[in-house]
Amino acid sequence: MNYCQLILALPLLGTLTACSGGESKQVAKEDQPATNGERPMDEVPVRKTLPNGDREYSYVNGCVVVLEPKRAVVKTEGPNCQSHHRDISLLYASGD
Repeated sequence: MNYCQLILALPLLGTLTACSGGESKQVAKEDQPATNGERPMDEVPVRKTLPNGDREYSYVNGCVVVLEPKRAVVKTEGPNCQSHHRDISLLYASGD
């Protein structure tokens, strides 16, 4: 094997060695994502346009986020709201 072929083969050997050696680490059950269905941040809100033009997004837990009519700007949000509710509402509003 000449010098050039050896240089080209070294990265391949290094990769194979790194991939085949070492311990395999199992992820603990509590570290794995829930597999029982939907995550709370996957919820699709119910959209309603209010008489003054504001857009209202409501969620199952009672959270209500109200956005301005023409811009994706939060006017109010209820006490049950979490940050992902606001983010989801703004995401949907930006598509309007």
